[in-house]
Amino acid sequence: MTLLQNKFLKYYIGYNDFFDEIDKVSSIQNKSNLAFDIIKYNYHNYEIHVALAGIEPNQININTVNDYLVLDVKNKALSIDKDIIHKGIQNNSTKQVFRLEQNILVDEAELTNGILKIKLYKKDMQASPRRIIEIIEE
Repeated sequence: MTLLQNKFLKYYIGYNDFFDEIDKVSSIQNKSNLAFDIIKYNYHNYEIHVALAGIEPNQININTVNDYLVLDVKNKALSIDKDIIHKGIQNNSTKQVFRLEQNILVDEAELTNGILKIKLYKKDMQASPRRIIEIIEE
């Protein structure tokens, strides 16, 4: 991780991977051509809306791996028996990955009128009990 001179970062111990990931993500160009919105309804409820015109549910795979939500859209076989004068609609397989906070769970997903809605739920984190640390003398 590059040294970040920030008056707040010095108090975050053990978050090196998190800050490294922010650096990495900010420098990566997104290769997915999917249009999506992320909506926060309240503290616990979020939705991701993905535009998937012409895509059928059997072409979509949604998985969670560690703290990542992976949306994988498989291409549909083209009908070759037609003369296509202009091909502007992409028919490529594509993948979109979303990084989730540790306490966010995928609730359900539905595809309606070409919009995939992925509903997310943020569960409450349990606070750690107070613990007094004894100092050992040598």
